[in-house]
This record gives sequence, C-alpha cells and structure tokens, in this order.
Amino acid sequence: MKTQRPAPWSHEEDRLIVRDYLDMMAALGRAEKINKAATRRALMTKLNNRSEGSVEFKRCNVSAVLVHLGRAWLPGYRPAENYQHSLIEIVKQELAAVAA
Repeated sequence: MKTQRPAPWSHEEDRLIVRDYLDMMAALGRAEKINKAATRRALMTKLNNRSEGSVEFKRCNVSAVLVHLGRAWLPGYRPAENYQHSLIEIVKQELAAVAA
C-alpha cells in the first residue's frame, strides 16, 4: 500500500510560518517567554493539514534560511541542511516588513 505524500507547502503557508517564527524571535528579543508548542498549535489551524512534525521541521528550514542570510535563529530549531530556496525570498520580505 502506497502512502500518499502531503502536498507541497503553499506560498501562503510558507509566509504564515515565517511570520510566526519571526514573531517568536521578536518576543524572545523582548525577553518574553515563548511557548513553542502553543504557537505551533495556533499556527496549525491556519495550515493545510500539516502535522506537528512537519511544522517543526519547516521551522528548522526557516532557521537555515536565516543562517544563509547571516542572521540569528531561534534556539531549539537547529537549521536544517536542506531547505526550499523559495523560502529565502519570503524570509527577506517578512524581515523587511518587520523592519518597516
């Protein structure tokens, strides 16, 4: 029996997870305690049937993009070795929006 692979992440899903990640970074920068599990659960309600593991791995992808851009990343989300290059532009756009 063949297992069906989940659909690729959409541009909107990528944007949502990057925004969520950057929000957690901002909270950490303000010395606020962040509850990664709670933010993950809230985010999952906006995504297309993504598993907790999928969301956690995607957060590691965001960390990898931040490393690629010479930026800090969230503790606990070790940068993944491989990430979607489409994430680079989304991270750049969301970083610019936060800076504006």
